[in-house]
Amino acid sequence: MELSLRSREAIGILVGGLAIALVLSPYPIFYAGVLALSLLIGYEISKALKFELFYMPPIAFLISSLSLELGLVSVMLLSLYAGWRVWSMDELFKALLICVYAGVLPAFLLGLKEDYALLKLLVFVWSVDVFSYYVGKNFGRRPLSPRLSPKKTWEGLVGGGFAGVITMLVFNGFKGILWSLPLIAIALMGDLFKSFIKRQVGIKDFSNVLGEHGGFTDRFDSLLFTAPVYLFLLKF
Repeated sequence: MELSLRSREAIGILVGGLAIALVLSPYPIFYAGVLALSLLIGYEISKALKFELFYMPPIAFLISSLSLELGLVSVMLLSLYAGWRVWSMDELFKALLICVYAGVLPAFLLGLKEDYALLKLLVFVWSVDVFSYYVGKNFGRRPLSPRLSPKKTWEGLVGGGFAGVITMLVFNGFKGILWSLPLIAIALMGDLFKSFIKRQVGIKDFSNVLGEHGGFTDRFDSLLFTAPVYLFLLKF
């Protein structure tokens, strides 16, 4: 058990270090890294949903990085192609889900590159995730959503929420306290959204490439969901 916990922590630190290095790297390298993330997440979800066209999300990402408006249109057209080629509405909806999740959402990370905004969001998401895990593991008693995520507890949510509020307060002053509330809620919804897909297809994780952390989809779900919201808050 202790060895397993150490392994989890070691992988978490490694992934975190690589993510920070990528965020702080020159823009072309950063862009290539986010494109790779789009491909990896798209592949994991496509495999889980038995969807063959796993290369579609990076296409949606490339177009969305130029224009989100064109990106949304590209998602619709890519989904049409996916459904038309096998004449299946299910395939169309699978393509729509995968291209938005792994193609459009990662494009919002690009808008947070300047002024260390993405680095701040990374720290926020990780603080919420880490404190939710350890508080829930040690003090959790009341399940939050047993059907979607059996291990999540209200106690873990409170612990993670407290950490998120403190993190946003440090980074953004007192307005960060107000910002933290929607961001914590969206981070949770991003996690539950991913969990819903896993429960529907009967898998524990999208892959085991990151050990106990699962796959890239499992690791970056909350970040992808909070990025558009954080970008909106910074702008308005």
